[in-house]
Amino acid sequence: MDTSGTDLIGRETLLATVRGLLADGGRITLHGPAGSGRTAVAAAATDGIRPIWTLHPSHADRDIAFCALADLLMLLDAQGRLGDALPVPQRHAVDAVLNRHPGDPEPLALRLALLSLLQTGVLVIDDAHWLDPPSREILAYLLRRGGKTLGVLATTGPEQPPLPGTTSLALPPLELHHTAQLLSRHTIPARLAGKIHAAAGGNPGLILALCTAAGTGVDPAAFDTTTPTPAVLSAARRMLAPLDASQRRSLLLAALAERPTLQLLHRAGRDGAARDLTAARDAGLAELSPSGRITLPAGAVALTLRHDADLDELAECHRALAAIADDDSTRLWHTSAVGQTPDAALARSLADASAAALAQGRPTRAAELALRAATLATLAVPADRIASWLIAAAAAGGAAGRTDLVRAAVNLLEETPSTPADRARARVAMADAAGQALDGLDDLLARALAEAGDDHALIAAVRLRLAWRANLAEGSPRRAAGQARAAARHARLAAQGPDEALALTMVARMERILGDPAAESTLTRALALPETPAAYGLHNSPRYLALRHAFFDDHLTQARRGLLAKLPAAESSGIPEDIVDILRSLAEVELRAGRCHSAATRSMRALRLSERAGLSPGPSCYTAALAELAVGSSERARSYAERALAASTCEHDQIYLARAWHAIGQIDLACRDATAAVRALRHVQELEQRQQVRDPSLLRWHGDLAEALVGAGQAGAAEQLISETRAVAGELGRAGVTAALDRAEGVYRCAVSEPAHAVVLLRRSQEQFAMLGMPLERGRSLLALAGAERRRRRRSAAREALQQADEVFADAGADFWAASARAAAERSHPDALTETAPELSDAETQIVRLATGGASNREIAARLFLSVKTVEATLTKLYRRTGVRSRAQLHHLLVSTGQRVDRSL
Repeated sequence: MDTSGTDLIGRETLLATVRGLLADGGRITLHGPAGSGRTAVAAAATDGIRPIWTLHPSHADRDIAFCALADLLMLLDAQGRLGDALPVPQRHAVDAVLNRHPGDPEPLALRLALLSLLQTGVLVIDDAHWLDPPSREILAYLLRRGGKTLGVLATTGPEQPPLPGTTSLALPPLELHHTAQLLSRHTIPARLAGKIHAAAGGNPGLILALCTAAGTGVDPAAFDTTTPTPAVLSAARRMLAPLDASQRRSLLLAALAERPTLQLLHRAGRDGAARDLTAARDAGLAELSPSGRITLPAGAVALTLRHDADLDELAECHRALAAIADDDSTRLWHTSAVGQTPDAALARSLADASAAALAQGRPTRAAELALRAATLATLAVPADRIASWLIAAAAAGGAAGRTDLVRAAVNLLEETPSTPADRARARVAMADAAGQALDGLDDLLARALAEAGDDHALIAAVRLRLAWRANLAEGSPRRAAGQARAAARHARLAAQGPDEALALTMVARMERILGDPAAESTLTRALALPETPAAYGLHNSPRYLALRHAFFDDHLTQARRGLLAKLPAAESSGIPEDIVDILRSLAEVELRAGRCHSAATRSMRALRLSERAGLSPGPSCYTAALAELAVGSSERARSYAERALAASTCEHDQIYLARAWHAIGQIDLACRDATAAVRALRHVQELEQRQQVRDPSLLRWHGDLAEALVGAGQAGAAEQLISETRAVAGELGRAGVTAALDRAEGVYRCAVSEPAHAVVLLRRSQEQFAMLGMPLERGRSLLALAGAERRRRRRSAAREALQQADEVFADAGADFWAASARAAAERSHPDALTETAPELSDAETQIVRLATGGASNREIAARLFLSVKTVEATLTKLYRRTGVRSRAQLHHLLVSTGQRVDRSL
């Protein structure tokens, strides 16, 4: 597929490098597999350059002597460059290449002719690996001897040598966020980015082929990358073209193995596996770890290998893998892989192996084995037994997030004599496989509820999924709590203690959101019931919610210890959503506790796992944004937050839509853009009001919004928000929220010229955060305290607070915030600011910048979303504080005292 439609997403830095080199007469060879965008990058890099000559040698030209050179000479002739200027021997050599007279071309004459003809411009050789040898030799001479004003840009496959004398540049696979960008250009849901990226391995050609398969308006729950389409097969075959038969065979064996390694391939009889896999790696089709583990980055390549292999080859590979299998489930999988003859004994063995695989934390393999058991069952196997296998396959597929496996089980169940309750159980598994994307499943769950009949246990299961949907997709905790209470009631009637515990856990979660004091007693009831099995999902369990409550209550040591204890169990269960949720929670706890680098590592692991499993990227991108803001850059943090926003918007996930806006607001606030922060955090406020969220400890945006409002010149709104939130936080006993409100009120008091009161509040805030063990929040309070001390003209106290903030941030590994503290210290240094210089808030800074740049009060008000009266009052107050009478005098004072005021609009 032509990759020019990618708009060079993910290639911007490489493109700039190529353009820079060509501008200096550089010689470059771009390496990349088929579909990597070599041609698109070359075309973009040379766009607008004149003169330019572009060659496109092909496989058919490889054995025709001087074929590429003839193409080049015809281009030159069409431009009138051949003419009669060449000496006679060179002219004869050129005519011989062009078959204008008989005779063999004289190589030296051709070399000299090209040196004369190509002096300034750019020569592009796309697919230079197909150059015929004589043309290649002559062009290599041109590269060695040509002038510095001739640029050369060649493209080749990854395993091909570069043109002599050129600089090699690789075209790496796209990263996942580039895939997400590309999908958004094709109006494909962000949720599919991880699934498509895994299938394509970051190859733009494969990504576009998969986009074609998905089409616009695709249902994320129904999209399947395991069914080959002609476009996908064609793109993958082009990537596989450089491999010979032996290399393809070794790669096929790796594609069929569950956990392929070089050692496994050797045991399966592939003595040349190391050589074959090295070639596959060089072609960009495989990755080899130092321990010998083999990974095929593009799932579509593995799919194509299996699709294109004949039955005899497949059977031979499966027999080899079965012979060396270390466990019964793997052996049975390969034994049954090719034959389609019904076999009751084999079907029963496969079903037993499925249960064993699930117990080993391999839900995907468990689902595959159960499905195969159902397809190989004979008439001697009772229909209800087959239905139970299909229900087990659906449940295991749902736990693994594999909607394709769940759908296959549901389809077979529709064709198999089964009860409505059986089909309802399979539909419940489909809802589980959907993860966060529950918005489009109302019809499915309604059908499941109707099919459940009077089966209380099944009704409880469906009602619980309806509760999850009401919370996530509808943003209605009251409706969710009602469904969860009904689920608990039916589970109790069915004497299903674990199911009742799950339902009560959901009730407690909603009660906490609503600020209902009954939440803790409800959770205590859930904890007293039999423990929920791992297959139910650890992230849904009452013990997990108890740890989340510990986090909300700032009992960080307790929360971290409990989450670390649960992580091994999540990893052994093999349920991706469990692992991701626990890693994310750990990251949030560690971030609040000042273990920033550990938090960043865990958040990135959670993001990678969620992408590979096809889970929604919204939650993991949100956590990654918070961690990146602490340890990295605001630009990367914003990119994660915007991905979270896009994914949550696409999936109508109201919970993480609010969190994504909160992350964006925090980034804006950290970057001192108060107006933008207000816009983002107002979205959070509106979403939480619609969702009837009362407890301010769950998502702590209130203090951030109040600070942003002060910075944007809306002090009255800030005061009202602080007062209203204080009342609720005091009633519920939320100490961490109160400390954040102290900081926000300190910022407010400072803005209304009450710095002494501000200092009292800010000292109390930083002391409370220190006691709670929350260094990042403490450091932010110290930064605000330094500002208040400067307002009181207490420079020494301000510098002491800034130094303390720097140390707190540095100890926590919060590199971004430590840099902010150091920048604030530099701005307040005596050499940069005299005692007569006015201290400006963020809002005052923006108003002064626009006022001294020539904007009227009305223009300033429109630009900053303020009232004209607010602008007038702010400027009047500044005139009074500084003793000046005009905007020009104010600008002169600020410049003369060392404050930088950017007058550009």
